[in-house]
Amino acid sequence: MEQYCIYLRKSRADDEAEQRGEGETLARHEKALLSLANSQHLTIGQIYREIVSGETLAARPVMQQLLADVEKGLWQGVIVMEVERLARGNTLDQGIVANAFKYSSTLIVTPTKTYDPNNEFDEEYFEFGLFMSRREYKTINRRMQQGRQASVSEGKYCGSIPPFGYTRKKIQGEKGYTLAIVPEEAEIVKMMYELYAYGDRAEDGTYKAVGRNTIARHLNKIGIKNRKGGAWATSSVTRMLQNPVYMGKLTWDYRKTIKRTENGKVIPYRPINKNPLIYDGLHEAIVSEELWHLVADKIKNNRPSVIPDFGTMKNPLASIVRCALCQNAMQRRPYEKTGQPASMICNTHGCPNISAPLYAVEARLMEALEHWVEEYKVSLKNPKSNTQSQKQVIATTVEALQKEISNLHTQLDNTFDLLEQGIYTTEIFTKRNQTLTQKISEKKEKLHDLIDKSELIKKQEHQNITLIPKIEYLLDVYYKLSPAEQNKLLREVVDHADYKKTINGRWHSSPDSFELLVYPKITKDF
Repeated sequence: MEQYCIYLRKSRADDEAEQRGEGETLARHEKALLSLANSQHLTIGQIYREIVSGETLAARPVMQQLLADVEKGLWQGVIVMEVERLARGNTLDQGIVANAFKYSSTLIVTPTKTYDPNNEFDEEYFEFGLFMSRREYKTINRRMQQGRQASVSEGKYCGSIPPFGYTRKKIQGEKGYTLAIVPEEAEIVKMMYELYAYGDRAEDGTYKAVGRNTIARHLNKIGIKNRKGGAWATSSVTRMLQNPVYMGKLTWDYRKTIKRTENGKVIPYRPINKNPLIYDGLHEAIVSEELWHLVADKIKNNRPSVIPDFGTMKNPLASIVRCALCQNAMQRRPYEKTGQPASMICNTHGCPNISAPLYAVEARLMEALEHWVEEYKVSLKNPKSNTQSQKQVIATTVEALQKEISNLHTQLDNTFDLLEQGIYTTEIFTKRNQTLTQKISEKKEKLHDLIDKSELIKKQEHQNITLIPKIEYLLDVYYKLSPAEQNKLLREVVDHADYKKTINGRWHSSPDSFELLVYPKITKDF
């Protein structure tokens, strides 16, 4: 049976309408599109609800799921308020949306027109609609950015999350917000600035220099949480000490988003602008301008005169071995002055994980891979798994689900007959339609899960077999390669490895008393 789905998404215009009291957008649109489906006797299989208004497909997870289902040919058509709701991104996004509908022969049904993407004229009209949607988005976005900059130039705070030390406060009698000081947080901000600028006073009256790392450790030690309720890091302390908001200023374009392409993907970056626009804010300063500039100059002068060479990789386990306690990546720590072997450490503040020699972690990793290969070879020669029985169970269950779905579709057809005969009111019809649609959706979800599991079994068997020669090659040549080459080969066969050590034996008799759980790059068990 031909099935249709409904796609609902808010736009910025909808948000403005809701503020004027015109009602909740998604609810109104859902009612209108269900009425449209009823009038055209279209079977609704699923309703997709997008509650975010993102510029790109990457920022709209529900739309990504819809396109994936459209490409699978699950729907005869998609019912939407207007084609502009489907894509407002750049030309690439528009092309992805247009091709998904065209090559799957999926209709786009709106209250005013039904578009067939394989019809030359409908396709042209559809693509023109997407183009106009993008143009409208750019116009609205440009207008919003101009409005935001104008507000900042007037001293108003436009951010949604206030910086540590402040809370957002509505400006009385006009639009916009400013910042109000939170006294207990403001004292902490002052302490951070003064510690970094002047140092910590010792008992003999002298002052000892205090770095940003020490400040972060001190805040964590006394139980102060950052704005997000987490632990302080050196980078977050640095950002605070460089933020002009604390001397009563506001910036514009301080971290402007710049997009680049890497391996065919658009990656957004937010580099620091060395010359942002700075305006006087309406809010009260926490530190003086003299103290702020003193801190800024000290940070600038404390940068290393010799920039280390990051171009040559020295850690073969980079981004592979992670801390089992905090899940952050383990780092290589060299000891060039003492001549001792480099070690793998966790740099997270307060993490109790203890370091171990890099060579010992490497050796344990190689042993684990060698052991895995041998065990898997044995399992291939003497299969004791119940893979075949699992495949049979899945096949039987799939057949049963397909019959259930067919029966539910028959019941769904009957609801239209009962509506035409006047036995069902529109309200009862809609409720019954949604109930049956939900059941069908749940059954289809189970069906797709089982089909995915069946494919996963096949993929797992194939992938694990092809992985064996890669690991054997790695074991054979590993110690003959450079760290960069070692890392490259490891990434091909290892997903990650969790490291844990609780015995402080680095300088004693237990340098290798640690746990290392290695996860080869195999398809996960089902």
